[in-house]
Amino acid sequence: MPVIAISSDDLIQIEQHFKVSAGPGAGKTHWLVNHIAHILRESKRLGSYRKIACITYTNIAVETISKRLNSTADRVEVSTIHGFIYHNILKPYLSFIAHEYGFDIRKMDGHDDHFVSRAKLKEWIDAHPNLSKLKHPFTRNQLLRLPANLDSLKSWMQSIHYTFNGSDVEIAVDNKRAFLAGASSGINKATMDKLSVDLIGYKKLYWVKGRLHHDDVLFFGYKLLIKYPFILKVLRARFPYFVIDEFQDTSPIQTAIIKLLAAEETIVGVIGDKAQSIFSFQGASPADFSSFTLPNQNNYEINDNRRSTNRIVDVLNTVRTDIRQKPSRAVPGDKPSILVGTRKNAFAHVKSQCGNEPIITLSRDNVMARSMMKEYNSAIPARNLLSDLFDKDNSKRANTVVRCMKAVDLGLQNRFKEAIRELERVVVEPNRELRRKKAFQHLSILLSQYQLFKSAPLYDFYTLIKTHIDPGLTKLANGNIKNFYENVSFDQVILFIDTNVENPESKTIHAAKGDEFNNVLVVFTKDKEINCLITPDLTQEEHRVKYVAFSRAKSRLFISVENLDKATAHKLNPLFEIINV
Repeated sequence: MPVIAISSDDLIQIEQHFKVSAGPGAGKTHWLVNHIAHILRESKRLGSYRKIACITYTNIAVETISKRLNSTADRVEVSTIHGFIYHNILKPYLSFIAHEYGFDIRKMDGHDDHFVSRAKLKEWIDAHPNLSKLKHPFTRNQLLRLPANLDSLKSWMQSIHYTFNGSDVEIAVDNKRAFLAGASSGINKATMDKLSVDLIGYKKLYWVKGRLHHDDVLFFGYKLLIKYPFILKVLRARFPYFVIDEFQDTSPIQTAIIKLLAAEETIVGVIGDKAQSIFSFQGASPADFSSFTLPNQNNYEINDNRRSTNRIVDVLNTVRTDIRQKPSRAVPGDKPSILVGTRKNAFAHVKSQCGNEPIITLSRDNVMARSMMKEYNSAIPARNLLSDLFDKDNSKRANTVVRCMKAVDLGLQNRFKEAIRELERVVVEPNRELRRKKAFQHLSILLSQYQLFKSAPLYDFYTLIKTHIDPGLTKLANGNIKNFYENVSFDQVILFIDTNVENPESKTIHAAKGDEFNNVLVVFTKDKEINCLITPDLTQEEHRVKYVAFSRAKSRLFISVENLDKATAHKLNPLFEIINV
């Protein structure tokens, strides 16, 4: 099919499936909001009760689009794909199949991140049908008590996900994740084979308590649509238009659900960029976006870059060859810099160049992101204190404390709806309106006391929760768990809780996707990563990850690398200022 070039201000037909390819900074959100407004003005099919479904990747993006829609937002259901499926499929219909999976529908209240704890692993392994077949050096006790084995087991189970087997969806794990970064050994394949026969048993430990993880939402949503096709008719009747942003991050299960919706009268449009597909660990692939097609679909391409300076766009065009972006700002800007030396010295140099302006550091993984955060705050602990909390404490108390911490963090960002939603899941109150009212009151208490507990031991925060929010929490007995609460502070633990803060000082590249910053420092941990600039190959995910990082920068781009040979420096010199720090 031919590809039609458009700008981010152009309008297209509203009654035909479409795919829009647009590079970083192209104004995808601007175009999407204009397109939705165009549908609202021109559609003869919406009427009084039908809505446009607008799906995007993060809650922050949901808020951004909702604000830009302004007074028309009530005619558009803007949500993440998980939020859409949860509210429109699972809440009304999950009871139809809950008994098949041992799911207690009465206790269902939203969906959470999956966080692996030793307690859940112990419960799973102790009831596992192959418990007696576990052999040295990976017996039950060796898996749960030896730190290296336990860490490998946690990493392996953290990768649990759903995948297609033919037309059916099944549960799976990534065996490579049993080998921690830098480790020469991990849990052997024979042990993983024995354990993986009952992955569904692990999930049922959560489902019996009515707890959903994010991937479970897709799993149950797909199962319901296949088993009860009438649900599709209901959704199509309510949502005659379905537009999906950041489609390159969509997993095969999400794509299958979207194609089911498009089978009849719903018009589906997808917007994305194959070069920004960096979520393979969630099943996303650039090929899925490239090959996505529906009957009579129109294909469009936006080649403008409204975000970055000319010199930063020159870097992006060097890394990428399938499109050539045109910098619409027409601002030359500073020459991007490669800083050769220690990360500490690189950070100091960036500060000297940017003065009091905010600097965002972007790293490949959480370990490096936390390491760079130490440049801003030397008190940041090296260990993941959130992991320690779940390991040491019982799940009821740990979950309550963490949800209250999330609510505080969201409230401080003025994201009050999300904060109240977190606290509603702590409140034991069957009446929804009363539950929301109590959650609001609890949030007011937490935020009013923030200055008192933010730098204090976590024990003070727990005491506040037990006194004012959940008196039913068990008392902290003397021992390891009480020592933990007394020896770490609230502001240390909250660093490890991900609430997608809009402007943190240091983020992973994945967390920064969809965002933009004036001054960006990209941190390379290995010298060979510079190859993404010398011999770029966007078929490799690691190169796409770096491309996403570079494209976040609006005004200044810095790259930190410890060593750089003369030949490589010479090749990069036309695009970059090479500075030894």
